[in-house]
Amino acid sequence: MWPHALLTFYRALTRHRLYAALNIVGLAVGIAVFLVLSLDVAFETSFERWIPDAPSIYLVSTGWLRPGHAVDIGNNTMGGLLDELHQDYSQLIGTRVWDVGAIVRQGAQNTAEQVELVDPTFFKVLDLPLVSGDRDRLLKASDEILLSETRAKRYFGGANPIGRRLTISLNGKLGDYRVAGVLKDTPKNSDLAFNMVALLTPQMGIDEGRVWRHWGSQQLSTYLRFDTPAAAAAFNADLDRFTDRHAGADLNAPAHATMQLRARPLVSLHLIDPKDAAVTATIGVVGLLTLLLAGVNYVNLATARAGLRAREVALRKVMGATASDLVWQFMIEALATTALAALIGLALCELVLPVINSAGGLSLRIAYLGPDSILPFIGVVVVIVGVAAGAYPALLLSRFQPAQVLAAARTPGGGRSGARVREGLVIFQFAVAIAFTIATGVIVSQSRYLRHADLGFKRDGLVVVTSFSDPEISAAQRTSLLTAWRAIPGVTHVTNADMAPGNEDSTSGNNFKRPGMAGDGPTLNWVGIGPDFFAAYGARLLAGRVLDQNHGLDQNPPKPQGATPEAWDAIRRGVVRNVVLNANGLKPLGFKSPQDAIGQTILEGLNSGFQTMTIVGVVDNFRFRSPKKPVPPTIYLFDSRTPDGVVGVRYEAATPRAVLDRLQATFRAIAPDVPFRAKTIEDNLEPYYKSDDQRGRLFTIGASLAVAIGCVGLYGLASFNTARRVKEIGIRKTLGASTADIQRLLIGQFLRPVLIANLIAWPLAYVVMRSWLEGFDQCIALNPLYFLAATLLTVVVAVGTVAGQAFNVARAEPAKALRNE
Repeated sequence: MWPHALLTFYRALTRHRLYAALNIVGLAVGIAVFLVLSLDVAFETSFERWIPDAPSIYLVSTGWLRPGHAVDIGNNTMGGLLDELHQDYSQLIGTRVWDVGAIVRQGAQNTAEQVELVDPTFFKVLDLPLVSGDRDRLLKASDEILLSETRAKRYFGGANPIGRRLTISLNGKLGDYRVAGVLKDTPKNSDLAFNMVALLTPQMGIDEGRVWRHWGSQQLSTYLRFDTPAAAAAFNADLDRFTDRHAGADLNAPAHATMQLRARPLVSLHLIDPKDAAVTATIGVVGLLTLLLAGVNYVNLATARAGLRAREVALRKVMGATASDLVWQFMIEALATTALAALIGLALCELVLPVINSAGGLSLRIAYLGPDSILPFIGVVVVIVGVAAGAYPALLLSRFQPAQVLAAARTPGGGRSGARVREGLVIFQFAVAIAFTIATGVIVSQSRYLRHADLGFKRDGLVVVTSFSDPEISAAQRTSLLTAWRAIPGVTHVTNADMAPGNEDSTSGNNFKRPGMAGDGPTLNWVGIGPDFFAAYGARLLAGRVLDQNHGLDQNPPKPQGATPEAWDAIRRGVVRNVVLNANGLKPLGFKSPQDAIGQTILEGLNSGFQTMTIVGVVDNFRFRSPKKPVPPTIYLFDSRTPDGVVGVRYEAATPRAVLDRLQATFRAIAPDVPFRAKTIEDNLEPYYKSDDQRGRLFTIGASLAVAIGCVGLYGLASFNTARRVKEIGIRKTLGASTADIQRLLIGQFLRPVLIANLIAWPLAYVVMRSWLEGFDQCIALNPLYFLAATLLTVVVAVGTVAGQAFNVARAEPAKALRNE
């Protein structure tokens, strides 16, 4: 059965080369796109699964509940949370990971690093793979450090690093550390970074007082291990009661109404944001639809060419073949075609993966052996696609009656029902392709818009210096740096603040309310700023004035040395302070306009009472963080005495490289022991746009190839129909039809399914893209031009696909077309 079927398949391929090529190429392209996008989805859903027993590991998140706002969830907890958890859950297995900036000193060379400070129970929770070292003996001494393979090579080259020493400054404290083990490098499918790991000890700068154990603070990550999902669920069910028992003093009872702790599976964190999960799911849907289009294309071409094999089927039935024999024959052909297309698709995938990785910033690869082997997956795809695509053509061909076929003057084409099926398949193909085209246009336009959208500040001529807040830099050095940078030629403004564009880790918030407002009032972010902040970033003043050093009430009085938090709160309650509000802060506080807020009093909640503040200015919103997140209502607080945070440098009449070099030279002269870290504003904002750009490129590739596959199906259908209508066209021309008349007739009939497809694609694309754009706080309008442009593009492509065949048939001489009649 199989040898005979394969021999027949070979004969069919060689006899009808055009149809065979269209079938195989269409399937190969569809399978290649499906494989590439499947690899991307597999990559995005595999994060942290490289860690042994990863599904048992959970990260404790902190969610803040604010009236009128979505829950603000962070991955950090207060430093002392694990100790308090052990008080109530004595058998709990957990560890803490504190990400701390460090400087590795090697002679005159200083290298900035991030060190993960962990508890001795680290390997009981996160059992990271080791290259060398005994995990049972690691993290026992405070001077031990573990390095990744890459860091070991960076500092020791090819020599064995075990037992070697590194001089490292952690939190401004210099220490000598012995390398006790080497960790395998963290793979690409991970959001974690374990390049350097050391023991978390009080000597590392842990504040065991109010901050470390204060329930409003978030210093580090707390990881837990559970034997079963049920155990994790039971733990989560009791966390609100645990929070009420332990956090009442800091958050007021019931504490869980303000803050919620939850243990979330580690393997779910990469796509924990529904927006990110939706993007990944969309990429998977694009891959599936492209594969489906390729299968539909096969069905369309196979049914269209049914007439070409009708006499073969009739003769085989006359010779004794049964309908089931023919079904098996054509199913085997479909499977063989799909297998051949899969091999070509796999080759195409290998060829384009480097381009895809380069264009999308990805690291996708195909594994042929091992647990991640793609071969079983390919086999399943071949069987499913082969059976699904071959079933209808096999049943259609096997039903031909020998007497009718052999007696007919023309080959059968399935009649009106067959023509409707083929037209319906073309409509489906182009509906999906047009929807993809519309979506691609919207995605590309949104990406371009975000890169040039108004962020509320001037992008051009701005540098962000993040090393300014390094703990090894003294307050005197920071003051000297600001003064020296202001004197650099080309620099117009230098400022420091808690935040900068692209740096949002240090955001803080509190309750603010107007006098007489019920409750604690809405939660607003507050940002500490230094001199020239609004000038450096080019703020748009909506009303009032900005904060400066010429008004004494623009900042708090200096904090007395050694003052307790309670004493400092008491001093602040006795002072009225001027502040600036952003535009989004007007509505939560009940102001109708920027001018309405000027001179009004608001109260900031302290641990015991409120501090009185006066609004002296309102500025337009600064978008310092992701365009997917709304700009939070923000209060700006001025302080010129304690320079800290991130520095913003505004410059003119100079290149970014020249400014960076001058800033670095000054920095090295004043703070030579600290590595210089600075970026242009474009580089600092890049992470906000990069992932959407990458996914947009993948979507564009899938959409373009979906249109191409649809055109292959249309070409095959046009080829079949024009071949069957040669005599009809000859008669029309004999009766006086011109070549142009015939062309308009044929092209119009071929365009009908394309135009119908638009009616289906438009509402589908509108609903999907409107939902996608709602994931951005800043987004373009869903303009009708995207839909019209997609329609025009597909019509032009469709006309180009069939015009050549229509022209050749229309020019044919009537005598040649009718000579057999």
